[in-house]
Order: sequence, then C-alpha cells, then structure tokens
Amino acid sequence: MNAPRRRQRDHADFGASWRAIPHYRLYPAAGALFGLGSPLGAFLLRYWLADPLLRGVWIRHELDYNFLFYAYMGAGTVASFMLFGYVIGLRSERQRVRNRILSARVDELHLKSATDGLTGAYTHGYLQEILELEIQRALTEKTPLSVMMIDIDDFKRINDSHGHLFGDRVIKETAETLSANVRSDDILGRYGGDEFVVIMPGADAATAGHVAGRARSGIAKNGYLATISIGTATFDAGGKETPAELLHRADMNLYQAKHDGKNCVRDHCQLPGVPRRRAADA
Repeated sequence: MNAPRRRQRDHADFGASWRAIPHYRLYPAAGALFGLGSPLGAFLLRYWLADPLLRGVWIRHELDYNFLFYAYMGAGTVASFMLFGYVIGLRSERQRVRNRILSARVDELHLKSATDGLTGAYTHGYLQEILELEIQRALTEKTPLSVMMIDIDDFKRINDSHGHLFGDRVIKETAETLSANVRSDDILGRYGGDEFVVIMPGADAATAGHVAGRARSGIAKNGYLATISIGTATFDAGGKETPAELLHRADMNLYQAKHDGKNCVRDHCQLPGVPRRRAADA
C-alpha cells in the first residue's frame, strides 16, 4: 500500500476509534481540559494587568504567594467540569445508543422494502429506480449498460406438477444460482413471479452475452427440473432510450429465446408483433 493511501486509512481508523469512545468518558475528559483553563486564564489576565516593567518580579511573587489559590481554583473547576461532563455524557451516550438502534432499524426496514422476501433479490420497484439512475450514469460517464431479462422455462408446469412449495424452492434456487454467476457489480432483482432482471453497469453487448451464457449454463447444471431463457439488451446512449424501452427490447429478445426452443440466450428479435408488456408495466 502506498504512503498516501496508508495515511488516509490511518486517519480513518483514528476517527473511528475516537468516535467509539463513550460520551460519559469523553465529556469528563473535555471538562478537565476546560477546568485547567480557569487558573491559567486567571494567571494570564493578572499578568496582562501587571506593570510591564515589573512582570518578572511579579511572576515570582505571584507563584510564591498565590500558588495554593491557583491550585484550589484548578482542582475545583476541574472537578466541577468533570462532574458536569459526566452527567451530560451519560445523557448523550444514552441518546447515541438509541439513535444507533433506530438507525439499524431504519436500515433493516429499508432492506425489507427493497428486497424480495423469498429470494433476497431486489424488488420490481427498486429495480426501476436503479435502472433510471444507471442510465443517467451511463449517459454522464459515457459507459455501456446492459440488462438481462430472465424467465424460468415451463414454470407453470413445474408448479402444477410438484406443488407451490417446490415451485418456491425452484425460484429461490434460481435466484441463488443467478447471483453466483453474474458479476459482483451486477444488480439482480425479481421482476415478477418467475422472472428476474439483472442490471449490468459497464457491460457491453459481448460482456452481457457472456455472463448470460454462464448464468444459463449454471441453472441447467443444477438438475432441479428447471432451465431459463434469457434476453439481453444494451443501452443505446445515442438514441436516449428510456428504461421502459430498454426493458422492452430485453423482453423482446427473451420472447425470441422462448420461440427458439427455450434454455438459450438471445440479444435480438426477429419476430413480428411482440407484445409491449414491459412498457405497459412501466
């Protein structure tokens, strides 16, 4: 690790350790420092008021005759400020703990609202928000962006033949396998009952096709009676494509994959009259 990055990490570690100190210890320590300032301030004020020609003599005289006064003032103010800091610190620490618990609860509720309970993948609504943000970033940074539309083949037949519990297991295992086969920066969400969408920041058409093929192969090798069909689409920044239009293109390509026998990946569609169900949903 180079020196600038090491110093930056050291500063971050110091800040984190400082913030970890309980307030009922931190505030009395600050109070002690403030208390020590009281006799020092009194001494400096009297020094400033003394005759400039006699200040050397005045300092020796002041320390000889008023040392106990300054010591008493320092001990009293330090003790008072420390006690006051301890009381305030207790109240502040209790409030900080409550805030930490509340923040953790808020994060938990946000996670539950943004993720699907069965699969742990992101929800339909959250995917829409993320896709809009990623399109804006792709336009700003001039980087590619792709999406994958994924559908479990013949899921209704699997559900009817083996029951809903088995169907839920297939959906969950499909989500887990997809998550294991996409890139770490890709965003997986459950778009419908047995449909998933993967948002792929920075992925061009070739990368999207490669990752989609890996995901399809991973599902096919699992051996739990399910395969998937995938349609991929890459964002057309020059045409200023909307999120709904991008999803519709991916859905058309998925439709082509279904038509071509399922368990395959397609990045184009040659079929006429493909319904715009994604555009309608959006």
